[in-house]
Amino acid sequence: MNSDNYKTEIHNMIENGKDPKDMVIQMCRPQCKWYDDKYDRCVKAFLSLKNADPEKNCMYPYRDLVTCVEACVQPKIQHALRGNEHGSIFA
Repeated sequence: MNSDNYKTEIHNMIENGKDPKDMVIQMCRPQCKWYDDKYDRCVKAFLSLKNADPEKNCMYPYRDLVTCVEACVQPKIQHALRGNEHGSIFA
């Protein structure tokens, strides 16, 4: 999806009262492949151990993945909000 299409799609979803976040997450996730791979490696390593809980032990790689995805998602949604046509809501 090119940049004009996703901007239009996000704007349309917001205008129709739908949350575009899931769609934008799917679009942004490939940009965070390094963090995704790092988290997957951590989970696989802990699953190979007996009695290991990967959700607790892989907290930092997961946090890095979520931070990366959110850094991509937030501005895309923010820029589609009404009142932000000129680049800043506060301008």
